[in-house]
Amino acid sequence: MFITIMDVQLDREIVYGIFFLLIPMGIMVLCRNVNARQNRFTMFFRIFYVQLMYAFFFRECIILSQLMFDGMSFDAVFARMDYAIFGYQPSKQFHNQVPDNRLITEIFFFSYFFYYVLITTGWWLLYLKGKYEKAVRSLTIVTFAFYVMYVFYVFFPVKGPKYFFPELHEVWYNKFQGYFITDFMKCIFNNMNIGGAAFPSSHVAVSFIALILNFRYNRILAWIYLPLTIMLYLSTVFIYAHYFVDVIAGIVTGVILYLAIPPLIRRIQPFITWMETGLGKLLNMTQLKLP
Repeated sequence: MFITIMDVQLDREIVYGIFFLLIPMGIMVLCRNVNARQNRFTMFFRIFYVQLMYAFFFRECIILSQLMFDGMSFDAVFARMDYAIFGYQPSKQFHNQVPDNRLITEIFFFSYFFYYVLITTGWWLLYLKGKYEKAVRSLTIVTFAFYVMYVFYVFFPVKGPKYFFPELHEVWYNKFQGYFITDFMKCIFNNMNIGGAAFPSSHVAVSFIALILNFRYNRILAWIYLPLTIMLYLSTVFIYAHYFVDVIAGIVTGVILYLAIPPLIRRIQPFITWMETGLGKLLNMTQLKLP
């Protein structure tokens, strides 16, 4: 695989290998400088920089899976499960049952896009309100959930209806007519190969975890996000990104990870503390202290 930079073709694996080596170095430089200052503004970026990596690692786990399995996937299993439940394919029929209206299409695509707001902004609000420990706890649970699912996707590729069904892949997103968000999301889908992380739906699982955490710590915000979360679940099938069973599995996965991650973090906390102390001494780094 090659990528083009300034009209020069470069081996993608070499470029990204160098990039992955630079990431931890950059993080260490960031931590060393920010930790020493204990400034509330720079500390915000120091804590939440990890959110910038979600989409990047998502893309990489899919590529790694495709390289390992040479494009093979388990889609046929889940397509049959959907058919066994409904007697038809929801990913094919849902869009056809909804009125062909630009505003409705825009709402569905907006709900799908709003996922990135659902899984991030609650912890920002907690931070701005001075509830630092709750912000870090929520961020840690969500981030841990992401990376557990990313590892799973590498070894269990499911591409989704738009890649599996020839009739959907052929028309792609040409039938969807909306406004700005619709066009923006279509541009992303048209220019990125993201087939391989459909089961369980990370959109559903992580947004479910985020909703629970917001109900614990941001009750008013959670009620605002609740209808958007429900629309998000529907949109995953509407835009044929997921099978119906992906949504159900996403909710189940969200429940399991929400219950399992906090005790797991408590068990490994001594090791994390030991690593932080060791790296701090090695790099002469001041440990981050929340206000």
